[in-house]
Amino acid sequence: MEATEAAGGIVLTSSIDPAFGIQIVRHVELVPGEPVMRIRTEFHKLAGSHVTVAVWTITEMPEPERIGILLPEESQLADGYIRLMGPEPAGFKFENGVLSLIRHDRELVKIGSDGASMVWVGRNSVVRIDAQQGPGEYPDGGCVTQVYTNPDPQNYVELETMGPLVTMREGDIIERTTAYRVTPRSKPDSQADAIQALWRQHFQGC
Repeated sequence: MEATEAAGGIVLTSSIDPAFGIQIVRHVELVPGEPVMRIRTEFHKLAGSHVTVAVWTITEMPEPERIGILLPEESQLADGYIRLMGPEPAGFKFENGVLSLIRHDRELVKIGSDGASMVWVGRNSVVRIDAQQGPGEYPDGGCVTQVYTNPDPQNYVELETMGPLVTMREGDIIERTTAYRVTPRSKPDSQADAIQALWRQHFQGC
């Protein structure tokens, strides 16, 4: 990626991917006076035959105390989520519309949901991630967000946001925005902090 300065942040530009004929442009912006970062990802179709793709943003983070996903009131998924890899998540809970889990220390685990907001709860802070929503067919059976947890000894997790599948032809551009807000922990219980962060009013960004 080539990085250039921009107002409030940077722009990262890739080379043209030889398989897809797509150049990726990421606009990373810090919001003045707020603990918020926005990443707008653009796909520019510059060469080759048409392809069907979705903007997919992966955020890799160290092991949390808990991860939460705010599910929609009327989920399109039978259980509100689907298992994409491995066994059922470790520490699985569902409370006040929030599905939560911890990292499985022995198995690769991945789930998907049609909820658009997730939180990572660490020892001292909470990171909320909001995906831009909109109509369309989403990957992996309708997933707007996905969570992957890696087993020991590499104790990390990935919080992923997806846009709808789009068939791109030369000259097309698609984009999606993912917004991040960092706040300090306010409760001794990680589940309570996850629920509180997810039920705060959806902040501006997506």
